[in-house]
Amino acid sequence: MYFPWNDYEEIASNRKNTLQVFITTRCNLKCNGCFAKNVMGEKAKDISLKEYSLVIDDFLEKDGKQINILGGEPLLHPKIREIVQINRDKNIKTTIYTNGSYLNRFNEKDFENAKLRLSLYCKSGKNKSLDSMIKTDFPIDVCFMVSSKTTKKELVETADELEKNYNTNVFFISSIRELDNPRKEFFDDTELSMNVLAYKELVHEFLQEYKGNMEIHISKRGVFESTKTIAGNKCKFANYFIGGKIIQCPYDTINLKFQKDYLFDTRNCQQNNSCLMSKIVVKRKS
Repeated sequence: MYFPWNDYEEIASNRKNTLQVFITTRCNLKCNGCFAKNVMGEKAKDISLKEYSLVIDDFLEKDGKQINILGGEPLLHPKIREIVQINRDKNIKTTIYTNGSYLNRFNEKDFENAKLRLSLYCKSGKNKSLDSMIKTDFPIDVCFMVSSKTTKKELVETADELEKNYNTNVFFISSIRELDNPRKEFFDDTELSMNVLAYKELVHEFLQEYKGNMEIHISKRGVFESTKTIAGNKCKFANYFIGGKIIQCPYDTINLKFQKDYLFDTRNCQQNNSCLMSKIVVKRKS
């Protein structure tokens, strides 16, 4: 496998103390790869502004830097504008993870100072496909969650179309599942699970074929190493669910591994020296 370093340069990225807040259990999709479905439950619930504000105050006291807003589908929360405003008032770096189905209900000002990251599973299909995505002038990052069904051609064509027809400057490649893990610590294998070396090879082939100029973010998943950023073995993630449920590592959600509280940069990573959530960032050399 050949990583085309002659064509790309790595951009240093810092690991930030990040809290993922699941603000609603509402969702219009039923995705097989949803890593939080065990926690979501069947009953529709939305976090209150009071609870959210308390969560944010606690997060800042813990030296939090980044908030990821998730669901369910976060754009279905009736107070999503107010939630974004709370973060804006406190100057918190914010990313909203969405399937993009409801972007036509909003304008760009609603998400001022926040980043929208759309999740795709495929170029064409029923769930989270590029072909069914609402056209928008909003600046958006796109995360393509590859699976055992993803091909190099599909990945390249999706990136090309996003760069040409959407306001997309960041293409994030990650995986729909945890990839293959013989210990099955987190997820059971499904037909969507991708062999970890196949994932690495797919990314290498994509970078050789792709000729555009978007930033390419690559989830390390234990098989990619940074030449710019020292790997950390202390957890900089935490996850908060409605009603005060806390899970530190995102990979523990499938096992419902709840805890009473969280601290950043304290817990040793269960992968020993490389967080599976970390990434590398590359851009084509000018």
